[in-house]
Amino acid sequence: MTSPLPFSTVPTSAQQQPTPFELHIEDTKLQDFKTLLRLSPVAKKTYENVQDEGSHGKFGVSRKWIVDAQSEWTKGFDWRKEEARINSLPNFKTTITDDDSSKYDIHFVALFSSKADAIPIAFFHGWPGSFLEFLPLMEMLRKRYTPETLPYHIIAPSLPGYALSSDPPLHKDWKTADTSRLMHKLMLALGFGASGYLVQGGDIGSFVSRNIAATYAECKGMHLNMMFTHDIQSKASPDDDISAAEQKGMQRMQEFMDVGSAYAREHGTKPSTIGLVLASSPIAQLAWIGEKFLAWSDPSTTPSLNTILADITLYWLTDCYPTSIYTYREPQKTMYVDKAVGYSWFPYELAPVPRAWAEKTGNLVFFRAHEQGGHFAALERPEVLWGDVEAWAKIAWNE
Repeated sequence: MTSPLPFSTVPTSAQQQPTPFELHIEDTKLQDFKTLLRLSPVAKKTYENVQDEGSHGKFGVSRKWIVDAQSEWTKGFDWRKEEARINSLPNFKTTITDDDSSKYDIHFVALFSSKADAIPIAFFHGWPGSFLEFLPLMEMLRKRYTPETLPYHIIAPSLPGYALSSDPPLHKDWKTADTSRLMHKLMLALGFGASGYLVQGGDIGSFVSRNIAATYAECKGMHLNMMFTHDIQSKASPDDDISAAEQKGMQRMQEFMDVGSAYAREHGTKPSTIGLVLASSPIAQLAWIGEKFLAWSDPSTTPSLNTILADITLYWLTDCYPTSIYTYREPQKTMYVDKAVGYSWFPYELAPVPRAWAEKTGNLVFFRAHEQGGHFAALERPEVLWGDVEAWAKIAWNE
């Protein structure tokens, strides 16, 4: 079975042929969602939730933003348009067999090149993101190239537990290394074992990328737009050359640790409770996830409300929130990467790690600091992020 879409021809070197996939949420499920959304109450006004009514502030997301977003979600947002957009790119599912013979269905979006020397690059999303983060970048490349001229294979999977991929198992704990292993196996299944491949990630995708790059010989390098790990501050030294912009970024990082990371504490300590809470109401997910898009983005490049609603709707319709937070129970320690490392620094990243610290975590061959952009770089500044990735990839592939 093949897809009629351009860029959908899987390389002949593939070890197994993925199945073309088209997303379609059943009408009954979509109608149930709309009914729940319409009936979901919004908390009454409080001193805290009427502060900074434009979006969010000291006490979190504002009530007015929630009310306005609920209205748009109910009356203006069209999920079928989002589905059409997703399905306009080649989507696939394939079954990956783990080391213990367990099988997982892995979803991914891809742009496959017909060039024999195309460079494979896997893009890994984080929380509260999804593969949707990379659609603008892929749409840009689709306009810029044909399958015959595209110099890259672009693969953007749904990580296990997210959206359209299988959930982690119920009978054992699941860690970043497990997700990384499945993603590595995916790249091998697509035929990139002999040539090797590159990885890119932000947020949890940065942990997956680092784990893969540090563990598997077939991975030839990693590019990150988030360099944060739990022990990253141990890399600091009085002799570090820190720019004024980086000093401001370090203040943002400290602020995040002080007043912005309570959600992560809840994810890491009581995932069962918060999973059950947020699965009970679309408005609960709107507040919990919407706050992150607002607080972690550059105010000048914040994703549109429609983009935020699309991400949260995907979470709701695939019931993936409770299975997407497993990595928070595991402190992410820095694994040194001796391969080609690239790092794009954005000022509104939730923890903009200085270059001097990043250089101590791997073989940094590419660094570029930007004056705009935040945590969701692929959504906020897709052309800029891609320019960095492409410049780094040309170095990394020839290392």
